[in-house]
Amino acid sequence: MKKNPFEKKFIFITGTPRSGSSMLTKVIDAHPDIAMLMENNFGNRRRHWEKNEAWNSPENLIKEVEILYSRLKEPIIGNKVCTPDVWCADDINMFCRLFKNFKILFIVRDPGAVALSRQTREVGKQDYSLVYNEKAKENILLNFKSQFHTYISSWRQSIETYWKLTDVFGDKVKIVYYEDFCDRFEEQAKKIFNFLDIKFSGRVLNWYKYPHYDGGGNMVRDLKYKDAPVFARSKYENHPKDLSEVLKTVEWQFHLWENRKL
Repeated sequence: MKKNPFEKKFIFITGTPRSGSSMLTKVIDAHPDIAMLMENNFGNRRRHWEKNEAWNSPENLIKEVEILYSRLKEPIIGNKVCTPDVWCADDINMFCRLFKNFKILFIVRDPGAVALSRQTREVGKQDYSLVYNEKAKENILLNFKSQFHTYISSWRQSIETYWKLTDVFGDKVKIVYYEDFCDRFEEQAKKIFNFLDIKFSGRVLNWYKYPHYDGGGNMVRDLKYKDAPVFARSKYENHPKDLSEVLKTVEWQFHLWENRKL
C-alpha cells in the first residue's frame, strides 16, 4: 500500500534564479531515499502573472499535488521552485504546510554573480523582454528600469523572502551559501543532511553521474544544464560599471551576505 505523500518527509529548495538551486536540488535528489522534483510550480508562475485555480484553497491544491507525488516511490520527497520571480513567501508557506514534516533549504549567492549569470543565460537562451510579461511587470514589485535593476531587486527580495520564512518557520529553514557549498562541498553536504535529519549517503558526492527527476517526475540526464562535479567558484571582482552602480542599492544586504550574517 502506497504511503500518503503528505505524510512523507518533505524538502523544499528555493533561492533567487541562478543561485545554485538546481545544482543543490540534484545533489539532494542523488540520495537513494529522496525524490526531488525540479521546479514544478503547479500552475503558479509570477513572471507571467499566472496562477492555477487550484491555489484558491489548500484543499484544491492538495488534490493537484497528490496526483503527482503519489507516483514517487521514495520515502522522502521534495520540490524546487525559485523565489521571488516564480513563487513568493506566501506561496511557499501555503505549499509547505500541506506536508506534516517539512524543511526548507534556501540557497544564496553573490548578487553580482547572480546578475551576470542571469544576463549571460538570457542572452543565450531567451529574449529578456519575454521573461516577464506586461501584467507581471505591473504587479510584481521589482525594479524593471534595466536588466541589472531587475536582477538585483529580485536578489534583494529573495533575501526578504528568506527572512519571512525564518520568521514563520524558524529552525525548519536553513540557509546555504553557494560559494561555501562549492568551496567545501563534502563538508557542506554533510551539514545539510544533518539539518534534514537524513543519514548521509556517499552517493550524493557523485550526484552528476545519475539522472534526476524533472518537474513531472521523469528521470532525465543533464537536466537544465550539463551535469559536472561541484568545483570552487571564482569570485566576480570586476563588475560592469552599470552593474556596480546597481549593486549600491543592496549594499547593506550585500555586507550581511559577505559576512555570512543573513
